[in-house]
Amino acid sequence: MIRRHNLFRPVRLLAVGLIILGAAVMTVSAVKYKHTGTGTTYGRATAYDYMTAGQLWLKVWNIMGCGDASGDHAGEWPGGSGASYVYTGNYWFGWAEGETIYVIQEWQLTELEWHPLPPCENQILMSNNENWSELPYVEAGISADPVSDLDCFTWCDDSDAGENGPIGLRTYMRGYQWGVPGHDDWIVFEYKVWNQHGSDLNGYFLANPYDNDCGGGLDYIDDLVLFEGNDSTDLWTNPNVAGQPWTNPTPDGIPDENDYVNFNNLEEGFQRLMPVMYDAGGEERDFPGYIGLRMMFVEFNPEDSNTFSYRVRSQHSWDIMNDPETDAHKYGYLADVDTYEEITTPYDWRVCPASGPLDIAKDATQVWWCAVVMGADLNDMRMNSDQMYADFLGPDGTPGTDDDWFVPSPPRAPRLVGIKGDDQVTLRWNPAYEIGKNLETEPDNSTGVVDFDGYVVWRSDIGYDIGWEPIIWVDKLTTNARAYFPWGWRTGERTPDGYDPQHPDGHSPVEPDLTVVPQNRMVTYESITGDSSPVQKVAGQFYEYVDNDVVNGTRYYYAVVAYDFGDRDPVTDVTTEPAIGGKNANALDIIPTMPVTNNLANVKVVPNPYRGSADWEEWSPSGIRLGRIYFTNLPAECTIRIYTIAGDLVKTIARNDTEYGAEPWDLTGEAGVQVASGIYVYHIEMSGSDETTIGKFAVLVGQN
Repeated sequence: MIRRHNLFRPVRLLAVGLIILGAAVMTVSAVKYKHTGTGTTYGRATAYDYMTAGQLWLKVWNIMGCGDASGDHAGEWPGGSGASYVYTGNYWFGWAEGETIYVIQEWQLTELEWHPLPPCENQILMSNNENWSELPYVEAGISADPVSDLDCFTWCDDSDAGENGPIGLRTYMRGYQWGVPGHDDWIVFEYKVWNQHGSDLNGYFLANPYDNDCGGGLDYIDDLVLFEGNDSTDLWTNPNVAGQPWTNPTPDGIPDENDYVNFNNLEEGFQRLMPVMYDAGGEERDFPGYIGLRMMFVEFNPEDSNTFSYRVRSQHSWDIMNDPETDAHKYGYLADVDTYEEITTPYDWRVCPASGPLDIAKDATQVWWCAVVMGADLNDMRMNSDQMYADFLGPDGTPGTDDDWFVPSPPRAPRLVGIKGDDQVTLRWNPAYEIGKNLETEPDNSTGVVDFDGYVVWRSDIGYDIGWEPIIWVDKLTTNARAYFPWGWRTGERTPDGYDPQHPDGHSPVEPDLTVVPQNRMVTYESITGDSSPVQKVAGQFYEYVDNDVVNGTRYYYAVVAYDFGDRDPVTDVTTEPAIGGKNANALDIIPTMPVTNNLANVKVVPNPYRGSADWEEWSPSGIRLGRIYFTNLPAECTIRIYTIAGDLVKTIARNDTEYGAEPWDLTGEAGVQVASGIYVYHIEMSGSDETTIGKFAVLVGQN
């Protein structure tokens, strides 16, 4: 059975108005997560940290949840873009004993029913922090060895359960995330539950309800929901024409809803069984990402979907005005199996994929996984979902074995420092990423072999999420035999020119093509010792590269990643793909600067005239260029006054900057309104001196 919602209830119109009034305080800004925090939520101390190893950045809590219902940074994709896609996500356990209904859950961090146990009472354990060593549960089969590039862990029981009290459960949530290109668009959560009720729990349900807000800010009120696979005949809904199915294969040639990568032994593949949310604006929108939830299991028979022990049995959705408030209401969603709701009316929706009914014996344990998967478009999200499942199965294609989550393991990211200069940026990176730990001499996590091969220096002048280009390649080999070939899909083929037949436009929307490395960008270890090398080894310890291809006043983004080839031989097989680290691990932004002067003799306005945009202007999250001109060759302290040609004062700027010899103006007046096209006059007065200077410049608004 499939339900499609097409009409608002009248109360929702009121909700939209209330949402708009409060939206100003919920805008997400493009801030990199660099911190670990502890917050207090609704009276109980809870702790959180961030998963930031890949492109999906997500706040995770020590109470079996993720996101943040308080409106703080919750989940960005791509990391650093400011576009939020995860508001809150949770885990529900539902069970009925006679007339008594229990649903143990955390809903939007407002109903706190999972109680964190030591050592997670005041923290969430992260594998990149010292507290990871506190993981003590050997008797529960929990290994302290990280599975991914960044693991998180929390351990809870249901002693805080409301309404009818606890059932008698203990459970852990462990998150996995990778920074390897091609494997960095998802976060996987593993759940393991112990039945300590004292008797068997028969007919229980599991669910992972999520509120995925595609865009953040005001954009969360225009999301839609589809479902990837609910029977063999219902084809996937066309995201560009609400309510209309697609009856033909999708552009990648793979029929709708089915995973052909991991279940290609079947004539029609296997259903993905996953809810997907996306912005209602179609492909030409500010926030084009698709976000899916894929539940995965150990015990299954892919030849017969009816023996899927934990298959998704339902998907329900509700809106912001109709959150379920009682255990009975929540349990009704979980137990209403064989219903798969798709939403064709834009609004703020939640999705709740559920599995069951299931049985768990007294003192027994059961394990399942839920993956949050992103994609630039629906096709990309489906490809990422299937690649993620392939990583889950491992090379042997069987879950629950030692090769599960077999993902290429790149070297750790070096420590990176950026130093701004006059029309230049100096980058220094240190392979000693921690005291006593050097990424160049450490054995590979997968093979145990010391196989470090080199670095790639990336730069973008747009943002943390897009625009990355490789500007320098440092490699051990004296030839380009190790030239990078783009990451391929598990069964996809990519030609040497970087063409990707699995993507509609022939190229990956996420990773740049590094197939060809210009000779002036390739640096070998042998050449680093020479004076002419653009990369130098300083003090025998860290590397230094000076980027002179920059413009003062422009914000640039840099990252340095390491790579290796494991136990493969890239000399005999030039198409071998390296395990290359993700850029989020040490990305930084920096603005090259000109030094301050001690007079006003050479003040200039650049550009002059201003024609609608300048090279250094940044993009806002909504895709608008932020207008800006610069007054250059300035002293540390001065006052800049800007007038119209008629003598009316437009803006006064009090400057005090002992480091940077230029001052920006955002082309707005004192009231914050953009100025009109015209001729403007500036008057600059140097502090502590009688020296002044006067000049004029032109502004052409709307030109380019």
